[in-house]
Amino acid sequence: MTAENRADTLSPDEAFATLGNETRLSILQALGEADRPVSFSALFDRVDADDSGGFNYHLDRLVGHFVDKTTAGYELRQAGRRVVEAVLSGAVTDAPVVERTRLDQPCHYCGAPIEVSYRQDRILKYCTACPGRDQSPSGVPDAPVSGYLGSLPLPPAGVQGRTAGEVYVAAWTWANLEFLAEAGGVCSRCSAALTESVSVCEAHADEGVCDRCGNRHAVQFTADCPNCINDLQGPFVLQLVSDTRLLHFLTAHGLNPVAPSRDAIAAVDRVHMDYEEDVRSVEPFEACFTFSVDGDTLSLTVDDDLDVVDAER
Repeated sequence: MTAENRADTLSPDEAFATLGNETRLSILQALGEADRPVSFSALFDRVDADDSGGFNYHLDRLVGHFVDKTTAGYELRQAGRRVVEAVLSGAVTDAPVVERTRLDQPCHYCGAPIEVSYRQDRILKYCTACPGRDQSPSGVPDAPVSGYLGSLPLPPAGVQGRTAGEVYVAAWTWANLEFLAEAGGVCSRCSAALTESVSVCEAHADEGVCDRCGNRHAVQFTADCPNCINDLQGPFVLQLVSDTRLLHFLTAHGLNPVAPSRDAIAAVDRVHMDYEEDVRSVEPFEACFTFSVDGDTLSLTVDDDLDVVDAER
């Protein structure tokens, strides 16, 4: 199957110009709230428009790309739904902040309590005792470095009506679903095929944060999207989180790796982040990653194509 260009395709400039009007956004939101096609008169009644002529003009600008016109009335197309979802998620309008709060959650490196804050659509995690990843959060100016453990994306709507602890659980679940998609080679933002690569610090320190690369793990994974600006960078476990053998290893020990309870998040993180790696070859790449739970271990050997070629339990 190949993609075809449709007459109703818009350029980015045309799309944003079409949406740059309060009445048109109100039309999209009114259709988003409906569970069936809406007639012209019923839609006009739901939108705060001055007159039917102006309303009809704005509606016509949306029809074809954002809205379908059928014999039953008007309804959202998928592009229209994405716009409404983005607006209601707060991703393009809201900027809530949750100040740094201590949680009853242990650091997956040292076991000390962690603290979290929410800024710029993401949870920032910090250890109260160890240096964490010893890296500054990317894309968040003036964020502290000391103790930084990582960030988890979450749209602003995820903050509403939740405590800091509940926001953390929501962010962990949301982010993990994105990681599962990206581990499968699919961009979690636009669905394009990701370009995957691996880098190895050949003089990596055995314990703690390496002075040379600034990471706790020698093998780092990168997944870049050639279509949008999304990218994923971090320890190689990010490429393995969707592997069925690792998923089964966790569930066999009573750990839900997709949506764990608040009490189980730290245990899943400990498996995912506190693992052993044995780099057998840099070029071509080959390495073995060993995960542990309660004395039980799973070793996954990965080749130069980033495929798991051997698993030992």
